[in-house]
Amino acid sequence: MDTDYLDDEFEIDAEVRAALDARLLEWPGASTARLLGGAGYAVEGRSFAALLEGVVAMSLPRELTARALTLAGVSPLPAASDDPRFTGWTQFLLLLPEDVDAVMPWLKASYDHVSAQPEGAA
Repeated sequence: MDTDYLDDEFEIDAEVRAALDARLLEWPGASTARLLGGAGYAVEGRSFAALLEGVVAMSLPRELTARALTLAGVSPLPAASDDPRFTGWTQFLLLLPEDVDAVMPWLKASYDHVSAQPEGAA
């Protein structure tokens, strides 16, 4: 398994990260750490999202992934083919702090999805 991308560093927009941090870190059990070369978000230690260069990637339930992939600016996370921990993750274009509101319902769905998984399953 090629996991070199885990050591890559992405250029993260500081204002976008601050906007995400302000919202996501208010949720119970949410924390941040480096993930996929960007800023990762976890709930109780289980990853639910990652801010990368120009996108925010997240773990959604299968039915929401199918719906999300019909939207402009949404695609499967390329890393999913290399690392089973990120299989099925979806990435949303996220370029400006003002765009955070548009992805918040999806991020909340990811947080809820990962929170509901048994420990070790997410």
